[in-house]
Amino acid sequence: MAESNLDNIIKRLETATIRLEELAKNTNFGQSGSAASDSATAASDNTPAVQAFDDIMNGSVQKFIELSNNIGSPVKEQCEFFIQALKAQRQLIVTASKSKKPDQETFTELINPIKLSMNQVCNVREQNRQSKLYNHLSTLSESILALGWVMVEPSPTSYLEENINAAQYYIIRVMKEFKEKEKIHVEWTAAYTQILNELKDYVKKHHTTGLAWNPKGGNVADAKTATPAAAPAPAPAAAPAAKPDASKLFAELNRGEGVTSGLRKVDPSERKQKPVSNIVKASAESTKVAEVSSKPSRQVLEGNKWSIENFVGNKNIIIENTEIRHLVYIYNCVDSTIQIKGKVNAITIDNCKKTGIVIDSVVSAVDIVNAKSVQLQIREKAPTVSVDKTDGCQLYLSKECGEVVEIFSSKSSEMNVMFEKDDDWTEIPIPEQFKTKLIDGELVTKPVEHAG
Repeated sequence: MAESNLDNIIKRLETATIRLEELAKNTNFGQSGSAASDSATAASDNTPAVQAFDDIMNGSVQKFIELSNNIGSPVKEQCEFFIQALKAQRQLIVTASKSKKPDQETFTELINPIKLSMNQVCNVREQNRQSKLYNHLSTLSESILALGWVMVEPSPTSYLEENINAAQYYIIRVMKEFKEKEKIHVEWTAAYTQILNELKDYVKKHHTTGLAWNPKGGNVADAKTATPAAAPAPAPAAAPAAKPDASKLFAELNRGEGVTSGLRKVDPSERKQKPVSNIVKASAESTKVAEVSSKPSRQVLEGNKWSIENFVGNKNIIIENTEIRHLVYIYNCVDSTIQIKGKVNAITIDNCKKTGIVIDSVVSAVDIVNAKSVQLQIREKAPTVSVDKTDGCQLYLSKECGEVVEIFSSKSSEMNVMFEKDDDWTEIPIPEQFKTKLIDGELVTKPVEHAG
């Protein structure tokens, strides 16, 4: 009898065990079907690549958002579109972690949200060209293409570095303008620089040869239906502005490394060499310099920045082996002549006296500030020349440059432009005196013309 009862108890325990195992299998240990699904989705989103991206979003990006909000409009609005682009990029990374690499048409559709937000970042700058925060806006818009690394193979890190460098010119200008005024702007540039550097390190580690897809994953369409873990949300976005047509630009980016496939390396002997004219040149006799710098002179390339500082009476300073990503900073040079060969990103001439600078070509701008009696000769092209707090500035423009350059001046005097015309040079002064009248409720300003 006792033995029979024991057999019954064992059978009942086995039956209960089977039922418990089936129940656990169906409900994922007491979770509802929806909760189990959400848990599985969250787990699939928590790959090392996604987690590392979230670390950036929850760290340096949050600090950048806070600083942008404190600075206010229009920096705040541009930051919101920047964050939208980052969130769209996170969604793409999540999708890639679950999916096999799709065809080009599907991929173009996937990156469209990133492109739209990038366009909006550029729009904010174009709509606020008169803003005192224009350099801040240019910092983001000039480097926003860095987020296009997802379209580049096999070296997205190099592509990132090139676009990150594009921000350095405007970062320097922001720091120069606000270093002694408002510390928050300097902190803002540091926070943005940190984001870019962290993004570069992230791509180098997790997407070495391009956006990492999952070879064992499913179709992109299936991955898109999954709900991603929420990334930090910025403040409500401003109303979308009309976006420029950037389809051609992104069509080129989509080609990845093919962008440069049609180019060939030009031998130095084939390059068109323009002789240095006698306009800006070293004189045979050294001028007597009244003011001599006590600091040692230096001519050095640090990262992507050339520093030429504290030269006195040196008529033969030559910078060669330049690259398009290089910045050139010329500081506190007196009675010297400097030649910069090749095409560089931007040039700043700061606190120089009786100094001549000869350059070939500049991608961004030449900035002359706090200078006296300087001469600048542009042998090829420069889209912008800015002259600020300078007394005595002679600009010599090639015919090629004269057709495209824009010259901005403020708090400066004795400025003249010389340009090539009919194999000769024509000189025109930049106005220093202006006349303003109130006409029909609007201020109308015109330069004062002096009859000779």
